[in-house]
Formats: sequence, C-alpha cells, structure tokens
Amino acid sequence: MKIVHVIGYFVPELGYQEYYLAKKHAQMGHEVYVITSDMLYPFPNIEGMLKEAGAKETSRKRTPGFSTIDDIKVYRLRHFFEYSDFILLKGIGRILEKIKPDVVFAHESRQSPPAFAAYYKKKFGYKLIVDQHDFYHEIPNHVWWKKLLRFLDYFIFRRFIINYSLAKADRIIAVTDESRNFLVKTHHVPQSRITVVPLGVDTGAFRFSNKARTSIRKKLNIKKGDVVLVFSGTIVRRKGIEILFSALSEIRNKNAKLLIVGSGDSHYMSELKNMAGKLKIINRVIFAGFVNKNKVMDYFSASDIGVWPGNNSVSIIEAMACGLPIVMADMQLSHLVDYGNGVKFPQYNVKKLREALEKLINDKKSRSEMSAKSLRAVTENYSYDLIAKKFLELAR
Repeated sequence: MKIVHVIGYFVPELGYQEYYLAKKHAQMGHEVYVITSDMLYPFPNIEGMLKEAGAKETSRKRTPGFSTIDDIKVYRLRHFFEYSDFILLKGIGRILEKIKPDVVFAHESRQSPPAFAAYYKKKFGYKLIVDQHDFYHEIPNHVWWKKLLRFLDYFIFRRFIINYSLAKADRIIAVTDESRNFLVKTHHVPQSRITVVPLGVDTGAFRFSNKARTSIRKKLNIKKGDVVLVFSGTIVRRKGIEILFSALSEIRNKNAKLLIVGSGDSHYMSELKNMAGKLKIINRVIFAGFVNKNKVMDYFSASDIGVWPGNNSVSIIEAMACGLPIVMADMQLSHLVDYGNGVKFPQYNVKKLREALEKLINDKKSRSEMSAKSLRAVTENYSYDLIAKKFLELAR
C-alpha cells in the first residue's frame, strides 16, 4: 500500500509521532512517503539544539527536494509563507498526483498542509485520516495577552482551516480524550467520527540498558547511592522546571540529584541556572544539554525517577519504556500514571510535588514496582508497533 504522511514540519532528529508512524509503516512493508516543508519546527533555539546534538545540518532551513530517511521517502517542498507554526507550501498537489497514494495521514491540521490533502482527496481518490493533538494551544505559564493572541489566532483564523480538513476526513484521530472532547465541543464533530489513538513510543529505540546506566552515571560523576530524577524535553517556560527546582531545594535527602536532558529557550535556561545557584542546589543539578534522540534512552537508563512538573510531554512515555516510575503534573496526559506506575500532583503545587518525589526517593521497593508497571503499560498500550497498525485499520 502507498502511504503518505502530510505535515508542515518534519524533524526526524527529534522523533515525534509522524516520524515513528512513518518508520513503522515502512517496516511493515508499505511504500511510505512524507510530504513536508523545507523548514524545521520553530522551537526556541532549534539551531542551537541541533548543534549540541552534533547534527550534520543545524539550520532550520532545509534543502527542498527528495531524500530517503530510514526507508521513508521524504519530499521537502519550498514554503512561500510562514507565521508562527502556520506554513504554506508549493506543490503538494503535484507530489500527491505523482505518488497516487492509497491513504493519506494528515497531522497537525493547524499548520495548513492537511487542508491541501483534504482539497485533493476527491481528485486523487485516496482515504484521508486527520489527527488532532491539541485543544487550541491550552498552554500554561503565559501572560494574559499571549493567551488572548492564541485564542484570536485559533478562533478567527485557524479554526476554519481545521474545520475544512476535518469535514473531508474519512476518519478523525484524537490523541487524548481532551482532544476528542475539544473536537466535539468546538468543531462540532460527531463523536462517532472520532477514534482516540494515543501518542506512543518506539520500543526498539527506547528500552533500559544496564550498560548505558553504568556508562552515563560514570560520565556524569553520579555516585552509586545517588537517586537520579530526570526531566527530558524542550526547555521552555511552560514546562515548569522552576517548580521542580523549588521542590528539590526542600528535599532533605542530598543523594537526590536532578538530570535535565534537553535545550531550548536560552533566556529561560539562564534563569534556571541562576535559580539553581540561589537555591544552593547547583551541585545537585546536571544540565546534560540537547541529546540526540538515539541517545536519550541512555540518560533514562541512568536515572531512577522521571519527573515532568509542567506541560506534559511524549518524553514521559519514552521514560516509561525505559522502566522509570513517573511523577507528573495533573494535565492532559496524566492518564499515563493510571497504571500504578507513578504519581500525579496538582499543577504548580510545590508541596505536593516534593511529597511525591520524597516518597519515591526514599522507597526503592515502590520504585521497582512502579518500574515494572511502566513497562507493562507501554507494552500493552503505547508501543508504536500497535499504534501504527491501529492507524492502518482506521484507513481500511
């Protein structure tokens, strides 16, 4: 079967759903294409992140044209307009006509390329599956005027483009219950047209390694008795890392260390480093910087507890696949600890976060039990081997 994944930004260096789905579909023996732009997603300091990771190409701008990445045939098309994460491309119809796909999976419809896939659907006769990740950017830690701008951006502009993609879709996938509810309430999509299929993890790329644990702990000078908390993801204010610093400063067990894996907003990073100094935890915090996606599992393996104090991240599922118990803010992905594999706490509540961390830091048995439950939850619910098959089942 010929499968096309359409998305505004494709960043295989960082992974994400569209990369892992395309990779799994190719491994299943299908002819798989990605149609995307010649730009990478506008993460804060994206070029610095790629440089830290040792990537060959560190510019946001990529050369337009055709290439093959992990058996995925990738068409990068020139863009002619970009605003925030809304991007317009030249030639989507021409490439779809050339490929003649059986099914198109359109991701992140707020970026616009899925609307073009919807437009050409009848002409080229393919099945169209559209997925929905967010619910109009419900992001914490933004000042009121930024929230207002996001609201206006969505409801005056993007909502109509998204409605067009949804109306043309044969099936709609929501990645969380919240996304599904948002589609029903805001976009008036009948619930019968929506299937919830969660984000997942490539269990071949994320798994515990005792060898990596030994190597990374030695490299970072982590002692045998240290209990390592790890956060991984893009370092931006909505991730709430300052809350984690405050909680760590109140934890009496000095063997508790915090490993920060990732990079992002340079101003926020500077604030965090200054805060660590003021709270006198600078010797307990390790900033590992941006790490190539193929090496992130090594840092999870070296750790004992995964912690996400703010906006949730798919990194949580990756940590679970490496056998970590999870402590996380009670937000859009908090169902990930409904398997007895972790603890959720009220957002912004430093006291509850500290209590959750202290309980696990001081109880090795509980950590071990939760570790096993994290692995089981991933195997049964969040492996991209399973999720890629579910996408294809919906296309049929």
